[in-house]
Amino acid sequence: MNLDYVRVYHLIVEEEARLLSNEQRIEEGRWYSLTNPKYYIERDQLKELLKKKGYSNPDEVINSLINRGFLAQLPESPEDRESHRLRSLHMDILVRSSQITTEHGRPPYLLSSKFTLSKLKVPAREDRTIIPTLGAGFPADSLWSAVLSFFKGDQQLAETYVNIMKDYLGHSGLDSFQTHVLYSMLTSETNTHAIIAPTGSGKTEIYLFYLLAKLMKWRILEKDARKKAILVYPRKALTVDQAYRIVKLLSKANRQLNRINVNLTFAIRDGETPRKREQVEDGTLFRGVNCPICNNQLIYSKKSGKERPVVRCKQCGGEYSFIKVVRDEVAEADIIATNPWALEVRLLDNSTYDVNANAISNVGLLVFDEVHEYTGLSGGIMASLIDVMRSINNYGHLEIVFSSATVPDPQDFFLKLSGDNTCRVYDFQDLVIKRKIVNIVGERLIILGYFAMNPQYSWVTYCQLWAVLMAFLSYAYKLREMWQLQSVLFVNNLKELRRIRSGYEESLRLGEPKDHLKEDLESLDPYCYWHYLPVAVRRNISQLEGEKLFNELNYRVAEVHSEAPKEEKESTVSRLRGGDGLVALSTSSLELGVDYDGVGFILNVGLDNPISLIQRVGRGGRSDRTLRTVLGLFLVRALPTEMLKTYDENFMRALATTSFEGYKLLITRDNPQIVKRRILIEAVAKLAKKNLETYASGRGIQSLEALRSLIENVLGEII
Repeated sequence: MNLDYVRVYHLIVEEEARLLSNEQRIEEGRWYSLTNPKYYIERDQLKELLKKKGYSNPDEVINSLINRGFLAQLPESPEDRESHRLRSLHMDILVRSSQITTEHGRPPYLLSSKFTLSKLKVPAREDRTIIPTLGAGFPADSLWSAVLSFFKGDQQLAETYVNIMKDYLGHSGLDSFQTHVLYSMLTSETNTHAIIAPTGSGKTEIYLFYLLAKLMKWRILEKDARKKAILVYPRKALTVDQAYRIVKLLSKANRQLNRINVNLTFAIRDGETPRKREQVEDGTLFRGVNCPICNNQLIYSKKSGKERPVVRCKQCGGEYSFIKVVRDEVAEADIIATNPWALEVRLLDNSTYDVNANAISNVGLLVFDEVHEYTGLSGGIMASLIDVMRSINNYGHLEIVFSSATVPDPQDFFLKLSGDNTCRVYDFQDLVIKRKIVNIVGERLIILGYFAMNPQYSWVTYCQLWAVLMAFLSYAYKLREMWQLQSVLFVNNLKELRRIRSGYEESLRLGEPKDHLKEDLESLDPYCYWHYLPVAVRRNISQLEGEKLFNELNYRVAEVHSEAPKEEKESTVSRLRGGDGLVALSTSSLELGVDYDGVGFILNVGLDNPISLIQRVGRGGRSDRTLRTVLGLFLVRALPTEMLKTYDENFMRALATTSFEGYKLLITRDNPQIVKRRILIEAVAKLAKKNLETYASGRGIQSLEALRSLIENVLGEII
């Protein structure tokens, strides 16, 4: 689906916002009340609107959007196949979400409901056309010159790199922001780079292509077989999501590099990395990562005759032997993905059967994704780890790349985190919006709902009923053979998340959503759901055997959190990646960086800082599959700490505009306890690098003499 349909859909939503609010004009970033929940837009009215905007065949456009499920028809009777009354899918869900109640005719669970619209510049397919090419004009030829210069004039190596990039991007290319940043990084002399850009703007591709260039230079031009890259992610779910892209990139790269006897390898090192080969079970899922060839699940394989377990695709059988599977192989990998906690422990260890201080001292490039997570004490600890890694580095310098969608006052933040006052910041807002150095035409439409709970009702029940609505919608679209709708419900507390899950099942057993499918309900009634179904089954669906409907809808809700069973979590992530229709109940696990094209609807329980809230909404509307549109709902519970934020103008403006002017991320770098901790970590890391016992793994200290020896060695490094 091309950009024209995205623009048309955004245009329709903007027109509907006027009808829903009874306002003549809608301003971006301003909150409006949902005053007309039974609104609709007439087909003829919509045709006239499209004609005025230059669309010569509005009927074709409208029919296409209806057939793809983006325009909902609101017929007067279940027998009607067509209706002149229309709504966009996202606005229809906004209305029905605002009126949720347990029984038809009862007051809604919400005390008040407001909404706002905002647009973000986000690269679209039409923006991504640039490939480094000599003679293609600016900026493609400039990027080619930068690539060639980076590889010291080696044209064959530069061409290999560009061919890998082409293979990875397929029929697409880079956009002008990605091109500008990659060019700047390849030609820069600084050791620290920071990329700040909205979700879906291609930050990951920038640092992965830069990482690939570095590895190719080290291995081929500099003949250095030891130098490696470490990527640090603050969440396991993010590590898995990004692992898919790394596996895809290396599968493309090695196809080209194997011709010159170079094979780049990858490993994930965290608490779930198998300790021994014997612990790997044949046929089990590999972290929920999908195959970049056929998008089916990757599994561990222990074929006879193989020295070690390998990763292969369950469906197409493709092998990814460049993935290091168990801990005694991870240290050999060229790229290691990990988290801050595993990185710190590995930095203190001298084990020869795992990543250790010696391996980390060979790191040439360190990448931190979603770096805004490291604030306060955790920011101070991370700054300390960076200092320690610099102090033990075998090459005398450590190059760092930071990446985030949201960093207010970036110069101050990155100086404190990196300790490098030469850090170069590439800010999307600055380059695209303020200075207009980079041109981006694509946009994402964000529809936000601010829903305040009525104290008389349970917010948990509201969440259960919202999950029923979204799961049923997904099921209905499956029956209509349309795109598989995906939603995420965020709740911070695991106990509360499980209450929602169990209550959801109970609601299904009590007959949900059959009351919403009664023939005497009018489709304009927010309680009605039958209009989502194909005409042929509108009457029959309410007669479905209870257990069958229960199983269909129960399958469409899944949990994603740290305590979910490993296999269940990996299966859910794989389903999201594969485009399966479901509602994911998540703690903060899916908050950062994860990229699932089918997510179009977000419900967040409670109010946190606006940076976190916008990050969560940023999980949706990331592709043409959702017409670059996301509905993000904030459920405000009847708690004084949350209700009072409604009257905080700065908070409400930050949410509505997705702007964080006036906010600041603090890092406690100079806290005395943080300083002491850094000194101690550095001393132990230096011991580990000398292959002296640090007891970071294996057997603990067994005697007073061993303890005394360790203390003396640590003091020796400090003094």
